Amino acid sequence: MSRTFFAYHLTHVFGPFTLDSYHTNSDKPVEGDLVYVLSGDKEPEVPGVDYFLEGIFRIHRRHLGPWPLKTLRGEVKNYQFRLSMEPVRRPDVPIALNLAAWYSREDTHRFFSSGQNFNPLPTDPDYKTRFDELLAGFGSSEADDLTADLAELARDVPDETERQVLAKARIGQGKFRADLVANWRKGEVCALTKLAIPEMLIASHIKPWRESSNEERLDPMNGLLLAAHADKLFDRFLMSFEESRAGFTTVLHPRVRTAVSKLGLNSGMVLDTSHLGFANEGRFRRYMEQHFRRHRALVEQDKPTHY
Repeated sequence: MSRTFFAYHLTHVFGPFTLDSYHTNSDKPVEGDLVYVLSGDKEPEVPGVDYFLEGIFRIHRRHLGPWPLKTLRGEVKNYQFRLSMEPVRRPDVPIALNLAAWYSREDTHRFFSSGQNFNPLPTDPDYKTRFDELLAGFGSSEADDLTADLAELARDVPDETERQVLAKARIGQGKFRADLVANWRKGEVCALTKLAIPEMLIASHIKPWRESSNEERLDPMNGLLLAAHADKLFDRFLMSFEESRAGFTTVLHPRVRTAVSKLGLNSGMVLDTSHLGFANEGRFRRYMEQHFRRHRALVEQDKPTHY
């Protein structure tokens, strides 16, 4: 039965936290245990440490050492164990704990300093609930990205009509969605699950909005009409499509496969593009190839490098 611990990573001593870089002399954690990883970073000129929540991870392998670990200053410290981890819930970027109303630098240091690693999370106050709420509230930059993208349009596109068209395309509506539906010739139906409830469908960009030109932002071949749960996976590169003889087939990140199968999403589901026509299918293929590469990069990034 897995247990849950916390671990504290000294960013200012060892550099950024990575999935295979946690070293410890504690013999408590074993394979399968869950770990809430906190990190501390310190500016040389500023007193004290800034604390961050890196996410929740599962121990994939525990490797017996001794293991030498070099600090940023070139010093070498030896540890008995090296832990390879895989993410269970990881935010886009580490979450600064000072975003929370309850945050106290002194309390955080008292509860989570490095000498206390691999103890259970404090229960008075309940830090598991606190951290879970932080991960839910700040674990995705989606809302911030949308606000920033719309602000960029307001700043960079002087023509109001063009700006409105692009703004609607950013949120998967307007001309972009209408052109997408028209080109796919299926009506307002999820391209993957065949769900035909328009209110639950999102016109999702294949090439991320921020990386697209204004022309690409309005190109219906740079889009898929997907049910909301499929769209979220696709938008985060947790799901993509690989070209095969059958068409384009779904590929899923290993850490979501079991969970999303309960939602009717599985590897190998076919996305039929034969009706798009040669030129349109060629553009669609180029966009999707880029997306698939990003998906594969995420899978490799999340895979522990030491087995």
